[in-house]
Amino acid sequence: MDAQTQIILVAGEALVDLIPPPGGGDTLQVVLGGSPFNTAIGLGRLGAPAAYAGRLSLDSNGERFAAALGASGVSLEYVARDKAPSPLAYVTPGTAASGPRYAFYLRATAYDGPSPLPVKWPKTVAHLHIGSFAAVAGKSGEATLAALKLARKKASVSFDPNIRPFVLPAQKKVVPMVEERVALSGIVKVSDEDLEWLYPGRDPLAAAAAWAKAGPRLVVLTRGSNGAVAFAGKAHVALPAPAITLVDTVGAGDSFMSALLAIMHEDGALGAGLRAPDEAAMARWVAFAVKAAAITCGRKGADPPRREEM
Repeated sequence: MDAQTQIILVAGEALVDLIPPPGGGDTLQVVLGGSPFNTAIGLGRLGAPAAYAGRLSLDSNGERFAAALGASGVSLEYVARDKAPSPLAYVTPGTAASGPRYAFYLRATAYDGPSPLPVKWPKTVAHLHIGSFAAVAGKSGEATLAALKLARKKASVSFDPNIRPFVLPAQKKVVPMVEERVALSGIVKVSDEDLEWLYPGRDPLAAAAAWAKAGPRLVVLTRGSNGAVAFAGKAHVALPAPAITLVDTVGAGDSFMSALLAIMHEDGALGAGLRAPDEAAMARWVAFAVKAAAITCGRKGADPPRREEM
């Protein structure tokens, strides 16, 4: 494929994160967020040809989302605009072990409308990335599943469950939804926290290894300060996280995901006919992604690195 047929299409929510100030206070910090939005930004900053498929408001925050995507080189071709206000997420910062917590306000916002995902797969899109609650819950989840089934016949697909319990159905209903999307995806990135919610009491390493035998060519388990483990069938590699001065963990998983896809794109590993990698390739890709996540953890908010920082 030439460069024009290598687009990575990222689908899902864009949310305005409301973050309490450190040490308390009444003034909330307003930050652009949403896992798929952050992933698209991260891809663009790393020089990968990315497009975003999501719903953006026509309000001032929606304009900020569109401007941020454009400034990072992300195409808006698959974006839908809406007069309804931008959706919100109230963020409670967490620790390196637990990560942040979120409360969402989605109803009657720009998020609450028809999916902009294509119903006929574009020849220019070689990879589809889906993630977070938009890939699972409600009308968006149904449309995403349909797009996933369509895309996997003509492109490679990745999935990041990025579990957000407060906006998802009950755990027993979510597990089969997630497992269906895992089985249809070629690449899956999941955190140990996600797996602990999906499979209480089960070792996340065992759960990730089982996923790697259920359909995906590559499953990567992120473990916060303990680094990451990648599985491809029976093969696996484990890499530690670099020592850093932690500022916060917001956006670290999204930076990991975007860096993983960006380096795989550079290696020509995305697209139709995705194959299971060898251990050397896995180690190289995961090392690149771990470094991107570490850089993000070393600064405030979801601020993924640019290519020159890597």
